[in-house]
Amino acid sequence: MTRTLRTLALVLALLSFAAAAEAQVAPADAGEFMGSWTLALDTPQGNFEQELVFKDDGGKVVAEISNQMQPEVQKVTDISKKGEDMILKFAGNFQGQPFDAMITMTPDGTGKCKVTFDVNSGMFTMNGTGTKK
Repeated sequence: MTRTLRTLALVLALLSFAAAAEAQVAPADAGEFMGSWTLALDTPQGNFEQELVFKDDGGKVVAEISNQMQPEVQKVTDISKKGEDMILKFAGNFQGQPFDAMITMTPDGTGKCKVTFDVNSGMFTMNGTGTKK
């Protein structure tokens, strides 16, 4: 009986974790993040700008990222909020090199945010700012 209860508790915990992982931010919850942004990131090679657009796709927030180095638009569907932070996770490919990325946007005044762009879980991190257009 105790083993059955432990198994049931584990299954319920895993199901609630899976449901939380799949939760997508609704446009109303994204608030001021919705719309177009310019992300200016500091890199060892200098300033690197990206365009980021948050859109409503059937009641869920999606994002599109573009920049001059990668002409193809990167669609992001794994978007969550932690407190006031907006967090985007996606897999990309740069010059044949696959990578996992996470962008964290922290509000920093009206139409502004602090940005952290993390590649491969800390292998390379860029910090910068975001400005809403």
